[in-house]
Amino acid sequence: MQAPLRQAIILLLGLITSPAWACSCLWQGSFADILANSTHVVHGSIETIKGNSIDIRVIANLKGDTYFDTVRLWGNTGDLCRAEVDQFDLDEEWIFALTKIDEVPSDGFNPMTPNLSFGRVGDYALPGCGGYFLKVHDGWVSGPIIDTTRWDFEPDITPVLLRLLAGHIEGTVSRQELKAATEVDPALRELMINTRLHIKR
Repeated sequence: MQAPLRQAIILLLGLITSPAWACSCLWQGSFADILANSTHVVHGSIETIKGNSIDIRVIANLKGDTYFDTVRLWGNTGDLCRAEVDQFDLDEEWIFALTKIDEVPSDGFNPMTPNLSFGRVGDYALPGCGGYFLKVHDGWVSGPIIDTTRWDFEPDITPVLLRLLAGHIEGTVSRQELKAATEVDPALRELMINTRLHIKR
């Protein structure tokens, strides 16, 4: 076998067996789709990012109760199919739909790499195969809120008010109302906001 061909085959095999290819999961849907099966939903601000973990300051418990002011989330490492922590920045606010870690596998912790771990019992995992996290900015929420396509984490839809999303989580705002809010023309929404600000002056 010629050297260039052999090198190409080795490179291809390396790609196939790399962690980027190791995770294979089905898209669980947008935030509105996965909400029913989520036991904990929090609005939090990112305080620390270390290894594949994130510490968030809990601003509000939107579903369930964490009983803590700060919660540790564990993102992807190996083939866990979780969210990559490098897409988050310090002091950003997010809505997180979390999965509590109730059990750690035998190979889930390596004392040589304590910052890269499956996570600890009582902490939370951050799934990556669906709309499990939404960005919050100035009281508006954006991301795969509802009826978004597979793996579209920055869909071309209008952000919605945080209080509207919180109402949907509580069950006081219907799916139809939430969907309608994401379909408002952004220019019209900006005009409405500017009009309200002008009236308040």
